Amino acid sequence: MNKLLMMAVLTVTVASCGDQKQEAAKPAMPKQTSEETAIRYVDADTLMARYNLAKDFNEAGITMQNNYDAAQKTQSQVIQSMENEFQAKEKKNVYATDPTQAKADQARYQKAVADAQKKLNDMQMNMTKQAQQNNQQLLDSINNYMKIYAKEKGYDMILNKAATFYIDSKYDVTDEVVKGLNKRYTKVAKKK
Repeated sequence: MNKLLMMAVLTVTVASCGDQKQEAAKPAMPKQTSEETAIRYVDADTLMARYNLAKDFNEAGITMQNNYDAAQKTQSQVIQSMENEFQAKEKKNVYATDPTQAKADQARYQKAVADAQKKLNDMQMNMTKQAQQNNQQLLDSINNYMKIYAKEKGYDMILNKAATFYIDSKYDVTDEVVKGLNKRYTKVAKKK
């Protein structure tokens, strides 16, 4: 009987040790603290609509797009004018009597089309590059200010409202952030 009792105690002890190993393998849950995390949020759409730097960059983008559209229209008119001129010459049989004129006009037309495409491509690339630079400057400005603002106010986090499902409006600091950003922003004179 002693052997049987000893086996039972040994089995219970081994089983008990196995349970402890499983318990030790589980990751420890973080301890809850009574300290409250200070979280606020900003409505990015409102921020972009009211931050003067964002408004200036938007205005600059619209101006660049308008300039591009005007250049595209001008180039199209130049090409159309050349096509009309060539059709008139063709009706008058100028090209039939002077093949060198036909070759010269064709070369002039191809150069005008290539120049127009290059000019418009360069403008498009410049617009894209400028937009990227403006976006980066805008993000840097906002991020730098947010760090300063959060530290001054004692906030642990400032979230983007668009990235959350629900936040009570009492945590909205958009107006304060916009005021602070606009206070720091000095409009740079346009280059001539």
